Amino acid sequence: MSDTDGPRIFFGWWTLLAVFVVMTAGSGFAFYAQGVYLNALVEEQGFSTSAASAGTAIFFVAQGIGGYFTGSLISRFDARVVITFGAIVSAAGIALLGEVRNEWQMAGVFVLFGAGYALAGLVPATSIVTRWFHRRRSVALSIASSGLSLGGIVVTRKLSSVIENETLADSAQLIALVYMAMMIPIVWLLLRPSPESMGLRPDGEAALKVGEVAPPPDGWDYDDAIHSRYFKVLSFAFVLLMAAQVGAIQHLFKLVADRVDTNAARLGVSLLAGVSVAARISGGIAAAKMSISKLISFLIVVQTIGIAIIGVSTSKTPIMIGVVVMGLAIGNLLMLHPLLLAQAFGVKDYPRIYGTASLLMVFGVASGPFMVGALRDLTSYRTAFLVMAALAVFGGLVFRTMGEPGEPGDHHRRTHNRPSTPRSTRSLLAPVVFDVTEVTVDA
Repeated sequence: MSDTDGPRIFFGWWTLLAVFVVMTAGSGFAFYAQGVYLNALVEEQGFSTSAASAGTAIFFVAQGIGGYFTGSLISRFDARVVITFGAIVSAAGIALLGEVRNEWQMAGVFVLFGAGYALAGLVPATSIVTRWFHRRRSVALSIASSGLSLGGIVVTRKLSSVIENETLADSAQLIALVYMAMMIPIVWLLLRPSPESMGLRPDGEAALKVGEVAPPPDGWDYDDAIHSRYFKVLSFAFVLLMAAQVGAIQHLFKLVADRVDTNAARLGVSLLAGVSVAARISGGIAAAKMSISKLISFLIVVQTIGIAIIGVSTSKTPIMIGVVVMGLAIGNLLMLHPLLLAQAFGVKDYPRIYGTASLLMVFGVASGPFMVGALRDLTSYRTAFLVMAALAVFGGLVFRTMGEPGEPGDHHRRTHNRPSTPRSTRSLLAPVVFDVTEVTVDA
């Protein structure tokens, strides 16, 4: 149904609203909240910063592995069922987080929490947006992913206050209930898995006629996409970039609390998320008018400068300046990654392609917070953040070597004469093995 025939509002916008709320809840109670949970585990339960950081790393490992399987589930089942199940599982993880008393319990709870978040997080959310919007995809993704920032501004800030006043042990179950109440109702009220499921077309174009079959989605086959040099180099670059970004984000709260106070730490997280809202909307508009690759390259530089400023600053004002600079980049990089994949490989197998990309990114997302925690215990946050800035520089250099995606089947034409690998081994390793000979950094 079009924007002028029948209902006045294209239903995709209602689905976009639902995705926005899902992302707000997920980031507020899970992604940005990891720094708050880390601080509570250290202050309340007596875990070392390294041990609590390992818990955060486990969360992101579970989220990355879960995201890989979520891509296949979204392709086979109603996204509403997948997201609802994920919300229940991750809420159970939040509730149990207040009960952990040793490292093994903490590890198990973070596995549950991360796996649930994967089922209700970025993979299903971006998959749904890419199905509903083609021409206006960059703007739609920027709007939806602004929920990530709003979660940090509103939800995580309130969450921090509740935990500080009542402790994590006393408030975890209530937090879990609020999380489910925020997620599940709107998913079933407004979210629909695709326009075709309602007899509609993407972007509000003319509705399907009675008996008309929707054309198959365009794009690459999954195997062609993940074997392409473009996918491998892009994934390697984002492993490095996400290690730097997430390592800095998840320790920002504790760094500011250590150097200034808890109120300043809450302000820092809210400011980081707030700046990224405006920056993400601007980035979505810019992505529709310029090269996404050039935009990402610019944002990598901005992110690196922001992390470095935070690392070397010791008082409130310069730290907040670094937070603002970093906030200009972080949300856009996370949003532009799926947008670049959709642009390169289409929507045909997008959920599985992005699920695999998320699995690969877990090496960076999980290792970043752990490296920062370990370096902080061994040396200082200054050293740790400067190492993250160096990782971001390296990621930017790798990204410059990516080139163009080429055409489907290029990989098979290049490699048909290579010695064959047994199919079982090839299918198992394909999503996670990089051919390092294909990655040459142009300094």
